[in-house]
Amino acid sequence: MRIVCQKCAAAYAIDDRLITAKGVRAQCPRCRNLQLVRRDPSAVPSQDAPAAPSRPAAAASSAPPPADDLFGDFGAPAPTPAQAPAAPARPAKAAAPEADLFGDFGAMPEPSPSSAPPVDPFADLGGPAPAPSAGADPLLDFLGPAPTSPPAPVARISSEPGAVPVSVAPPRTAAPPAAAAAAPATKPATMGCRTCNKPLVDPFDQALGICDACRQRESAGSSPKAPAPAPVAAAGSMDFLPPLTAPEEGGVDASLGQSMRDDVSTMRGPPSPAAPELGAEPRSGKRAAARPQSNVRSGSAQKQGSSGGGGRWGLVGGLVLVLGGAGVGGYFYLQHQAEARQAAATPVVAPIPDVIQAVLPRWKLKYLELEGTSAQRLEEGRRQLSREERSAYTEAEESFQQALLLDPRSDEAIAGYVQSLALGRGAGLDDGAFKEASELVEAAQSRAGRVPLLLLAEANLLLTRSRQTAPRERARVLAEESLSHAKATDAQKAEAHLVMGRVYLSSSGGLADQQFGMAQKLAPDLKRIQYYRALAHESAGEYKLALETLRKRLTADPRDWDSLAATSRIYQEVGEPQEARKLYEARVKADPGELRALLPLAVLRYQAEGNAAAGVRELRALLKTRERHDHRDVAQVLVHLAAAERAAGNSDAGVKAAEEALGLSKELPEAHLQVFLVALEQRDAARARKHLDGIKGRLEDRALEAVLEGRLLLLEKKPLEALERFQTATSLDARRLDAQLLAGVAEAAAKRGTEAFRALKQALGSDPLRLEPRPVSTRFWMRPAETVKGVEGTILALAQNPDDPGPSLYEGVLRFHQGDLDAADRHLRDVLESDANNADALAYRSLIATRKGNSTEARALSTRAVSAGRQHPVAHLAHGWALADGRQVEPAKRALRDALGLSPTLWSARVRLAELESTQRRAEARKELVSVVGLDPEYLPAKRMLYLLDR
Repeated sequence: MRIVCQKCAAAYAIDDRLITAKGVRAQCPRCRNLQLVRRDPSAVPSQDAPAAPSRPAAAASSAPPPADDLFGDFGAPAPTPAQAPAAPARPAKAAAPEADLFGDFGAMPEPSPSSAPPVDPFADLGGPAPAPSAGADPLLDFLGPAPTSPPAPVARISSEPGAVPVSVAPPRTAAPPAAAAAAPATKPATMGCRTCNKPLVDPFDQALGICDACRQRESAGSSPKAPAPAPVAAAGSMDFLPPLTAPEEGGVDASLGQSMRDDVSTMRGPPSPAAPELGAEPRSGKRAAARPQSNVRSGSAQKQGSSGGGGRWGLVGGLVLVLGGAGVGGYFYLQHQAEARQAAATPVVAPIPDVIQAVLPRWKLKYLELEGTSAQRLEEGRRQLSREERSAYTEAEESFQQALLLDPRSDEAIAGYVQSLALGRGAGLDDGAFKEASELVEAAQSRAGRVPLLLLAEANLLLTRSRQTAPRERARVLAEESLSHAKATDAQKAEAHLVMGRVYLSSSGGLADQQFGMAQKLAPDLKRIQYYRALAHESAGEYKLALETLRKRLTADPRDWDSLAATSRIYQEVGEPQEARKLYEARVKADPGELRALLPLAVLRYQAEGNAAAGVRELRALLKTRERHDHRDVAQVLVHLAAAERAAGNSDAGVKAAEEALGLSKELPEAHLQVFLVALEQRDAARARKHLDGIKGRLEDRALEAVLEGRLLLLEKKPLEALERFQTATSLDARRLDAQLLAGVAEAAAKRGTEAFRALKQALGSDPLRLEPRPVSTRFWMRPAETVKGVEGTILALAQNPDDPGPSLYEGVLRFHQGDLDAADRHLRDVLESDANNADALAYRSLIATRKGNSTEARALSTRAVSAGRQHPVAHLAHGWALADGRQVEPAKRALRDALGLSPTLWSARVRLAELESTQRRAEARKELVSVVGLDPEYLPAKRMLYLLDR
């Protein structure tokens, strides 16, 4: 019967007589699968048939094997005592139907459970193996422990007519036969060539039934083919046949041993009469001829031969399958190799950094209907950056944000965003945005490396903190790294020179101008170069040259609003606000509806000219056409209206305008500042606290932010925390006399009199003619001395008795800086009543008289001050100032030099001395003024003197 392995689908032919009524367990030689095999009940032989006699072994060599015999070279195993005697040979044609292995192709019956172990036809497969231990399964050693009862006998069936299964017990492993170790005898040739009767020893020749030489002759048509003699079936037992569907599946494994060879040698059949003609096979050479020969034929092969050459076609089919499988396998292998190479060539996409993932959701809320591609937004951002205008920088900032939203892996979008943020907001960039931009640049550098595009964006970002030494130095290092980069373009090198020039603006105007010149050679069309060169001339004190440079730029582009704003600012700082007004009036005449010219004119009214009422009127007139302007521009007008209303004394109207501006733009620090200042004035701590967060890190002046926060803490009755803020402000900017005075006030509020007097004593050594650095035009406008107003009376609480001069002295100094000269003079008089020779009180009273225009009283008081305190720099300053007003030049010079000898940082003394010496020693005076401007670019009296000298 024919069986098929349930696991690998290999087909086998097994004699029905080997299978008992209960079935046997059979193991597949290919996949080692174990399955139950039962035969058809109609094919069971009679149980009372006599046993078949054994055949002589000589009959096995009487006929050659068929052409499809793949097992002709296996040889017969050496006889063992456990084997039954061989049955006598019989002719193949006389084979009984019972011995035909293909006699039954019916369906295999379903297995049924059985209590007894089945007979295993494969029990003796393989070569000799070591004796299994007790309890081992003689059938399969990998199936676990053997059953306690001995294994069932193996069925052996003779091929003689009428033969019945004979139970043969397996050999005992405890006493193996001695003959088992003997080597098998040499096997003779199994068959001869059907044309020349030459013995065939190669399995391939045997499978074809013709030798290599005759096959070549037949291919050439030199001799006719002759049928091979019919083989004679050999006797023997059979346990299994190799897979019929895979004749080239690796042959028969040597581990099957002699038992397999013996079983296969009993099943030879006649060759197919019409074998296909094949070419020469190199395996029929000398090496193949040395193999032992055998003419043993299997019954299954005989059946195949008689059925019309199915074995040969099976062989050809197997070869086709092998070749086809090899081709398919090769195809998939090459495809796998190509995919592997492609995967190796494709760079691993890094995950999006956390800092980028953190900003994207917030930015998405700003652009809910975002369309287009990232490349389109990048192109828009580049075009807006190239305009080099402050408003264009804001637009570019939004374009690069959208580009990053569309492509979070775009490092160019990050670089453009940071660049536009730095150039557009400048020193007004708040700390939160600065930190976020820094982290974005670092994330981009971690992906793209330290390329010039990202290095320069980071450098410009650091220059928004140009007042601090560390960021300024770091920006210079990044610019130098960009210049040395091998892939830096000329435009990037020009930007690097601009960065370095801006770094040098605070220290050396000459070096800065040199760097700007290098940038201009590399990028002549870069508009910012002229602007920065003008700033370099300004830092060097060459205001005339700076103004000429800016005028040239405005002639080339009248709508260069940054250059126009810089020109206006310089005119205001040097004391020429009317020239600034002429610039904007010319632009209004050329473009009547241009808000960028109308708004600065209104700002000039209340900030530079001091005409708050006129400023309010002009600003309200601009709001009548608000529908023609962008909401951000309208918000700016409202902020200036709030400041002008406060300057005019209308605090409530100012708050209303500021809150309306916040309704248009919630993150407008200048609007928060106006509401905060009104809240401080009205002593509304809760309201002030609400708006403090809107100005922290956004006022372009960290020291001022610390002062304002300290003022709020004083209002909240937290004097020690306020003291920390005032000390921080002093450390950030030593020019802030207001922070020093407020630190003494905080100590006094904490009832720490000794510490308060110590702090206020240090304030007495500062320049009394300058309370704070103050720009001439700013969007963060504050009234003069607004930081120290509202704290009066706190120091007086330290007085232990009415005659204590200390509290009255410092209260008088505080009132002097508040601008309340009458109250200051009254407190100072109280001091002189108890201490007539108090040098500080005399000096400040002299300064009050000078401001009031009473030069005679000023000289008298200052003379007394110098006599009472020759080591007091303020006394010498007041004396020199009073003498200069009285046109006593030389005595004034001596007094001012004495003041500078005691305190070199008295800028007012240095400027007044240079002014007195300019008539005779112009070069020395100019050098002195340039030195002052270099040390303090915001000291306006020095700038005014330099402008007058150049003019």
